[in-house]
Amino acid sequence: MTAVLADRPKSETVISTVKTLRPRYREIQDFVIHTLSDARLSSSEKLNVFHEDVLIVKETFVLDAIKKENKLLYQINNQPASVNSGCLDFVRSLADSVMNLAGTAYSGCISDANTALTAEISKFYAAMQKDESDYLGIGLLNVFKDENIFYNPDSILSKLSSKSGELEQYPTSLYDEVNAWVSQLGVTMDNLERSYITCMTDGEQRLKIGMELAHDNMMATCKAVEVPSAPESLPGQISPEQSIPEDYKQYQQNYPVASIPQAPVFRGTPVAEPSDFLRMFRERFGL
Repeated sequence: MTAVLADRPKSETVISTVKTLRPRYREIQDFVIHTLSDARLSSSEKLNVFHEDVLIVKETFVLDAIKKENKLLYQINNQPASVNSGCLDFVRSLADSVMNLAGTAYSGCISDANTALTAEISKFYAAMQKDESDYLGIGLLNVFKDENIFYNPDSILSKLSSKSGELEQYPTSLYDEVNAWVSQLGVTMDNLERSYITCMTDGEQRLKIGMELAHDNMMATCKAVEVPSAPESLPGQISPEQSIPEDYKQYQQNYPVASIPQAPVFRGTPVAEPSDFLRMFRERFGL
């Protein structure tokens, strides 16, 4: 009697195909993990820069407001005895109210910026709450689910063919998708910076008008006299140089105008233009 040997080349092809795909699957899996990790790190850096910029703006506007108040108080405190002290007290009270209103305005600006930032960051991280399984599935072995390698190997081979095609598409599609998220986050933060600076500038303008009103009342209503400006070294006075935060002065030393640092680069994407923050900031304070 002649022996009959089993011949199942397609079943063997299934196994060899899975073994061939396994290194590619690992390669793509690592790519997905690294791409998502890089995106999260890039977003963290953007958030850190945003906080740094906002705090520099906040500190500078606050110190500039104090400088304006000190100048007016110096005028009030050094008036001749012949000037009505009660009237001067009203001017002092008006200046204090102007400062308190400016403080409320500045707090509103930073609160609005934080609220908008929180919403955008939440959306970004919601989109980033993915891992390699969302893109690749759990391993390669799911192609065998509900299949019989001996009875219907063609079905498994079809699944493996689809899986192979998907793996070849992931590097480009995933990179483009994640890069778009990071780029959009950067654009959003730039817009929030501009809105914040605009809000603070509006509040500062109202502060300036209020201080001018207080000064005008001091001169016209109280019949005060203009006192020569105090020396820069006089205790309690803030010089123009002192009104610039140390952090920003250090920033200027490290990065002259001709070499403003560029935004962080994410995985080889085109370098983003610096935000409008520095330009608006320098224009505002003539730096």
